[in-house]
Amino acid sequence: MKVSEPWRCGGRVIALALLAGAFPAALTAQDDNSGTNPIAFTWDFRFYPEAQSRSGDNSFQTFTFEHRVPLSSNWQFRTKSSFVSSTVDTPGGDVTTTGFGDTSFRLIHVPMAGPKFALAMGLEAFLNTASQPNLGEGRTSLGPQLFAVFFGALGQGTLIAPAYQYTFDIAGDDGRAKVSRSLVDLFIVWIAPSKKFWLIADPQFIFDHENDRDWIQLEFEAGSMMFGPTSNYIRPSIGIGDDKTYDWSIEFGFKVIWR
Repeated sequence: MKVSEPWRCGGRVIALALLAGAFPAALTAQDDNSGTNPIAFTWDFRFYPEAQSRSGDNSFQTFTFEHRVPLSSNWQFRTKSSFVSSTVDTPGGDVTTTGFGDTSFRLIHVPMAGPKFALAMGLEAFLNTASQPNLGEGRTSLGPQLFAVFFGALGQGTLIAPAYQYTFDIAGDDGRAKVSRSLVDLFIVWIAPSKKFWLIADPQFIFDHENDRDWIQLEFEAGSMMFGPTSNYIRPSIGIGDDKTYDWSIEFGFKVIWR
């Protein structure tokens, strides 16, 4: 795929988002604190360590801090930062590098929402803040995105939220690879009638246009409420395809959500 083609895809994302702005938003308050509804904007704090197993005996660990702030009933701001540890197997033994990873900011707007369907658009900025070259991408990038939410699509307590995001770099280290990447995400949620337990399946299809690579990340999540507005979850994942960036991973998360 030529680089110009994903640029046109990104343009379509923006055009559709602007068109959606002509429709009124009708967000309703949610009666659960699971954090599984992508357009239920609440105050929340999330912490989730993840361990990845990569090719050979290499590994990659991240400790991510995430904070979400509702700016209004249909605007939300999110910031995400991480501490990273990378271990690479070399002929002389394992070499481990630790430090800060890249930082991202995201702004989401929901221009159209109803009891069965919602449409959201957003812009994410990925900042080149890693303290060591191998702990980040080495580029500052922007990622416009568009996603829909279908409530009850698979029965009571379910939602499906397909999404598309195109990420492209705007600055960074000249010696690092350019960024031109598409992400197609299919986010499927089931939450129990008690709203205390949930399951998620999240297949993701990644297309690296700059390096002519593509792969699949298949993620699952099982979570439960703990006490008050707190919850935890476990999220295993596997990489699929010759170009995958990791073999498998496991993530444990803790969330505090309030209104």
